Amino acid sequence: MDTSATNAHTEQATLSVEAVADMLDTLDAADLHRTIAELEDLLATLRPAASVRAQLAAVDRKTLQAALILRRQRARVRR
Repeated sequence: MDTSATNAHTEQATLSVEAVADMLDTLDAADLHRTIAELEDLLATLRPAASVRAQLAAVDRKTLQAALILRRQRARVRR
């Protein structure tokens, strides 16, 4: 008979309420850290985009239109 599963269940049952609460706090902190890291990655992407939007706002209409056409042509070539 394999008693490892039984022993693991018994060990888990002997944890105190405080120990389990501490373990849950550890998981919560890890989730929060992961979320913060994901937001930092998102900001790293959004900051340059915001800068580019500000610069594009100053571009004259004809230049912007020509750039959009060029971009469309480049996309066709990549396919």
